[in-house]
Amino acid sequence: MKKSVIVYIHIFFWIALLVTYFITPTIINHLSPQEFGVISIYVTLSQPVFFYIGYLLVMKFRWNRKNYWLYTIIGIVFSYLILYFISKKAFVFGLAPLSSIFLWTTIGSLFRFFIDWFKKKNEVLVLERENISSNLALLKNQINPHFLFNTLHNIDTLIHDDQDKASKSLVKLSDIMRYMLNDSKPDFVELQNEIEYLENYFSLESLRLKNEKFFNYSINGSSNGFKIAPMILIPFVENAFKHAVDSNIENGITIKVVIVHNKLFFNCENQCDISETEKDKTHGIGLKTVQKRLDLIYKNKHKLTINSENSMFKVNLELELNEN
Repeated sequence: MKKSVIVYIHIFFWIALLVTYFITPTIINHLSPQEFGVISIYVTLSQPVFFYIGYLLVMKFRWNRKNYWLYTIIGIVFSYLILYFISKKAFVFGLAPLSSIFLWTTIGSLFRFFIDWFKKKNEVLVLERENISSNLALLKNQINPHFLFNTLHNIDTLIHDDQDKASKSLVKLSDIMRYMLNDSKPDFVELQNEIEYLENYFSLESLRLKNEKFFNYSINGSSNGFKIAPMILIPFVENAFKHAVDSNIENGITIKVVIVHNKLFFNCENQCDISETEKDKTHGIGLKTVQKRLDLIYKNKHKLTINSENSMFKVNLELELNEN
């Protein structure tokens, strides 16, 4: 609703309220108690009619169209002027129920307004939930192929060299797929499960690394008793491994997780070639998806900064966790 319409509503309401103060003296001067009593009975019986006029018609009326308010007011005033010139008695009979008509029509309109408002708010919440679900599904589709094919290739190579390690890696891959397909369906999951999922991911990505000092991971604080939106951190991790440069260097990827009270601090840094990253058309799709999810799920409860400088891509996320 436009601001101008809201202003008109306020003006009309207070004018109508002031007019009602002049109605009573006029009625007393022109109507007998018996006549006023008869009018009161009919007005009381017709209150449901005025209520449903407000409920069913007023809020559906297109008040935002130009001059509708003006024409409505002019029509009402002109009708009463006609009654006044025809017969003062008729004018007073028409004036007497005006306060009740205005009151019950307003109540019906407000009743409908709040019902529509709650309905619309609920529809927005449903759309937000559907948006979150679709974003999560999109995120899974983006991560699955890229990570799955690389991991299967690494395990296939590992089978010939270390069967025990290959077997453990298959179990971790199975845990990851189970988490992504089943365990991550709820709106929120145990923070401990999300961290275990990340650590399994780290372990499988490390299969292709010959330099143990290339990747560094640390976690501080207790994750017990907290919940988090599923797969909210993995896009940053997946992006770091995908665009990291030569794995022979030290500290090519550094990931830190710190949990203090009910807040999670996530830091992810990776050495990268900015020119090559910009050529990748799919770069940033996962990051944009997770940014949208953060805005929907953790509105006013998170702080995310992403920047790149001196061939270093940095992600810092501060998140307010849900308690069990």
